[in-house]
Amino acid sequence: MEPFNQLDLAMREWARRFLRHSEIFTQSPTIISDKILSLHLYFNDNAPSQFSEILQSINVQESILLYSNDILIGQVGGEIIDDLTSVYIPTDNIFDKWDELDKIIRELIHAGYPGCVGCGGPGSEEAWDENKNREYIMKHSTE
Repeated sequence: MEPFNQLDLAMREWARRFLRHSEIFTQSPTIISDKILSLHLYFNDNAPSQFSEILQSINVQESILLYSNDILIGQVGGEIIDDLTSVYIPTDNIFDKWDELDKIIRELIHAGYPGCVGCGGPGSEEAWDENKNREYIMKHSTE
């Protein structure tokens, strides 16, 4: 198995952020909003001790935004923002990227995340370095 690259690690961090907060708010296109709600219900059904609430808004066609406590903590697609509280995942196709995230999130749920130690996968035990992530994005977006 190949080691995870920076984009893989960013995807896993985004997925963990989706699961670890007791209240989240998402903004996304309608078709993805329905998938997000379905996945969130799946999480609550499969990890009742980690119950989470979700609010949603259908807003944009080019990105998926994830908030906790009114702070943007995750973004898939769209224009990159300066705020480093948000893990940014670049893409030209948010629909495919959501399908990848859905798979990662389900893997984490099956592993027992976030109610377990060490089951969050690579990078889960360290603080997320969004500066490093953005440097990787900038370097690889020009190649």
